[in-house]
Amino acid sequence: MGHAQSELSIVADPAPVSHARVPVARPQLPTADAALPYLRAIDASRTYSNFGPLNARFEARLAAHFGVDADCVVTCCSATSGLTLALQAAAARGGRYCLMPAWTFVATAHAAVAAGLTPYLLDVDPETGALGVETACSALAAIGRHEAAAVMPVAPFGAPLDPAPWDSFEQQTGVAVVIDAAAGFDGLSVGRTPAVVSLHATKLLGVGEGGFFISRDAAAVAVARSRSSFGFDGSREAQRSGANAKLSELAAAYGLAALDAWRDQRAAYQAVFDRYLAAFEGLRGLTLARGMGRTWIASTFNIAAPMAATHEIERRLEGSGVATRRWWGAGLHRHPAFRDLPRTDLAVTERLAAETLGLPCWPGLPSQSIDAIATVVRGVLGR
Repeated sequence: MGHAQSELSIVADPAPVSHARVPVARPQLPTADAALPYLRAIDASRTYSNFGPLNARFEARLAAHFGVDADCVVTCCSATSGLTLALQAAAARGGRYCLMPAWTFVATAHAAVAAGLTPYLLDVDPETGALGVETACSALAAIGRHEAAAVMPVAPFGAPLDPAPWDSFEQQTGVAVVIDAAAGFDGLSVGRTPAVVSLHATKLLGVGEGGFFISRDAAAVAVARSRSSFGFDGSREAQRSGANAKLSELAAAYGLAALDAWRDQRAAYQAVFDRYLAAFEGLRGLTLARGMGRTWIASTFNIAAPMAATHEIERRLEGSGVATRRWWGAGLHRHPAFRDLPRTDLAVTERLAAETLGLPCWPGLPSQSIDAIATVVRGVLGR
């Protein structure tokens, strides 16, 4: 492996980043010049928040992007806040638990706790890494239907998650469903079940900090809009519990500029995925999410391999100055804040946590770096 390490050490970064490392992520928002026309519109309107004109344009363009009516999208200051608002609505209907996969980022659980619910951790499907309807039904039968306020499936690392089964689940059980699609901008399918997407700087389409709530149920979106603005609904009287979770006009300006550049941004990430996929073609022992890089992309590139091999890949890359990331850690139940939560057996989560590793993925990642990373991966798995 000495040859691979020397290759990595001589790859020059294309811009001034740490000379000793290839970072795992290097976000790229629209330039100030690209956002300037929208920022000047803010100067002219002197409106800076409270669902201003730029936010209205941004929501309308997001709705058009996903093929839904304009009243089916509302922005929020973060995806976590959007999930919290959606779960507040579920909690108001009764029940104390929010069923969710243990294989997810901690924000999923934090949102439930902020909404006054107790996360109940479930295992995921070994093929998709997502919580399945059958698993949720089994959990409901075990804990009692009235104990559950909501179910929050997660689109793993941005992989598509079909909302139709969850639409049917909610209709049949009466338990609210909210889809955590934080990384799912590219693979999102919109149903009546609400989904919340992140617009954090690290995502495919970013504004710095932000998110949006989307559903074909316009009434649910209207409630989320009200909850994001202190529970106001056309008056200065709070009609329901809520918070200040609105997206600022400054963030909307960057969102509009990001949508202007969406094709180029997506193409830049697609080029990284294409290079990885070509480098890993035919490699035994390596698992990639179904359709990743073919039918959908995200802002992270995750691989899975047998546990010992994954640890060795991680060790060798880190030793060669290449950053990697266990994006979801060891599962929610391994975080001190959530280790005492009620849960079922989490064997699949444990395996996925041990075997999954995020490789560098960002616009402009040099092809030479990708090839050298792939050389390390192939060297470990080819033994």
